[in-house]
Amino acid sequence: MQRGFFVSGVASTMAENRLDNITHNLANVNSTGYKASRSSFKTVLADSHLAGNQKQTSSASYLSMGSQYIDTSAGSIRQTGNALDFAIVADGYFQVQQANGNIALTRAGNFSRDGEGNLITQSGFPVLDDGGSPITLPDGEVSGTNDGMIYVNNQPVVQLGLVTLINKNDIQQAAGTLITTPESNTESAVGTVVVEHGALESSNVNAVLAMTEMVATLRAYESTMKVVEQYNQLASQLNSDVGKIQG
Repeated sequence: MQRGFFVSGVASTMAENRLDNITHNLANVNSTGYKASRSSFKTVLADSHLAGNQKQTSSASYLSMGSQYIDTSAGSIRQTGNALDFAIVADGYFQVQQANGNIALTRAGNFSRDGEGNLITQSGFPVLDDGGSPITLPDGEVSGTNDGMIYVNNQPVVQLGLVTLINKNDIQQAAGTLITTPESNTESAVGTVVVEHGALESSNVNAVLAMTEMVATLRAYESTMKVVEQYNQLASQLNSDVGKIQG
């Protein structure tokens, strides 16, 4: 019975975590450059032992929560025609500076200029150039080339800071569409990735698939909670019976 309680508890926790992921993903289905969060699972062997030093008598395997990871697959690219919109084709990330001074990465290229001409993200974080410095643009007509060079009035002004990941698994999701990773896990991608000017990358969340997963997960969660309730009733009955016998 203890194993039943344990396995049911693990299953309900897994379902709750998966629901959290799906809900978060659905909330960002329209967020430019957003990368979906996923849950992985692992098989764990649960052993049952006799008392003392006697040999193992049985074992059972069950699923357990493994880890959460970020799906780095590319979203679709849509044309906007906006002068400060940029989309990276295939692998690569823009570099931005967070409020604490640390560098974060993003695929969301829907930038804007503040009152001082600084190129910033939708959250107000400075966008960095290929030397790691915040980008400031002079007044004028902005254009760009497919290597990430920004022009103003047809004159080259600055190169967007572009990097790729060495290990795609060594990343963490930060606020909004940002991800973080050790600096040692990035390398310059200037000249190796294509940047489309006047375009944006959509979220890689498939809303229909996410809704289907949510329905299936909710049903699994409800089934698990029914099993837990049955175990609770059985345990309560056993305790009552033991009390009657002892009485």
